[in-house]
Amino acid sequence: MNRIYLLAGFSLPAVLLLAVAGCGGGSSATTSSSTQTRNDVAIGQPLPGLPSEALSAFIEGQNSFRKTEAAADGLGPVFNGTSCGECHRQGALGGAGDNLNVARVTRIGGFIQGAYSDLVSSGGAVIQARSLKEFDPTYPIAGEVVPPNAQFVSHRITTPLFGLGLILAIPESTLLARENMADSDGVKGMANRIYNPETGKTEIGRFGWKAQHSSIHLFAGDAYLNEMGITSASFLAENLPQGKTIPIGVDAVADPEDSDGDIAKFTSFLTYLAPPSSLRPMTAQMKRGSELFETARCTSCHVPEMSTGPNSIAALSNRPVRLYSDLLLHSMGSSLADGIQQEIAKGDQFRTAPLWGLRYRKFYLHDGRAGSLIEAVLSHAGEAAPARSRFSRLSPAQQADVFAFLNSL
Repeated sequence: MNRIYLLAGFSLPAVLLLAVAGCGGGSSATTSSSTQTRNDVAIGQPLPGLPSEALSAFIEGQNSFRKTEAAADGLGPVFNGTSCGECHRQGALGGAGDNLNVARVTRIGGFIQGAYSDLVSSGGAVIQARSLKEFDPTYPIAGEVVPPNAQFVSHRITTPLFGLGLILAIPESTLLARENMADSDGVKGMANRIYNPETGKTEIGRFGWKAQHSSIHLFAGDAYLNEMGITSASFLAENLPQGKTIPIGVDAVADPEDSDGDIAKFTSFLTYLAPPSSLRPMTAQMKRGSELFETARCTSCHVPEMSTGPNSIAALSNRPVRLYSDLLLHSMGSSLADGIQQEIAKGDQFRTAPLWGLRYRKFYLHDGRAGSLIEAVLSHAGEAAPARSRFSRLSPAQQADVFAFLNSL
């Protein structure tokens, strides 16, 4: 975690690192423009078969997720967005970002006396580029800038949040069984391990570009603080603008600022948000692409399917999860390395990005540098180099087959 948090009472790559993000607008729980789906669940809808209490919690959380925050709600003093929905909007509410000027943030890091640091004393780890000054020109605090002592500066696009409840419901044993699995390409996945102060346990990370979060609740709370500047029971400490003390009277809302339980509501929305459904019927081109994707051994990291374990919510219990990811960390080579360390994830390691819903994304890779699938694939190195080489040897028609398949997920 990049900020210090306190115990609270509450009880989101390898061969194709292709995920993007977003916050803002989108479909409601009852309407959507997309209907050609595997299980007749349009993008942005709740999991089918939820009990009435869970469905009500989903709708309440959905409304909170799209709500615009103001200074009276605890927004600021510095921030990157005014609502979750401002960034998570591609395809539907909860999706990836559709505008890099909005849905891409800057993370910094460096070494101090030989030890890695988030540079909190200089405004890290996440730079909040906006401030309440944009609403009041007399406001004394400006948005943050990258400090001169930052050795590592990485852009991060927001990740799509569809299907997070299913991802969380995959047993840890399933993920750990793939750790260090023998592979002829030298692929060697590693689970990120995170201490969860809400459970008092070390858990397996699943969410974020470096799998730096093990729970949806902490994932949401971290974003509420670092993207909107709103404190909560889990993240009590206000971000200090550029590492400097906030003047008395400037931040008038008492901590924790999440007095309405928004993080719990976000958690319900994201837990019950359905994953993207595959396009059906599967065309001959899609089938060829699926076979080529496997032949190139992209599936060494982008594992097509895992399953959830027993769960008190039937919609999450013993369900297939076709996310095309092993959720493990992999070395992606120097060209993609950003130097940023998160928990035990090193500077060149990233979580295998889930590929479901790829057709709803506009930007690829952790920093959004790739505007096309071909650019994203060819940017891969490290453990992904052998699979990338096999893909490169495919004919243009065969590569088009692969992309048709990926855009069907």
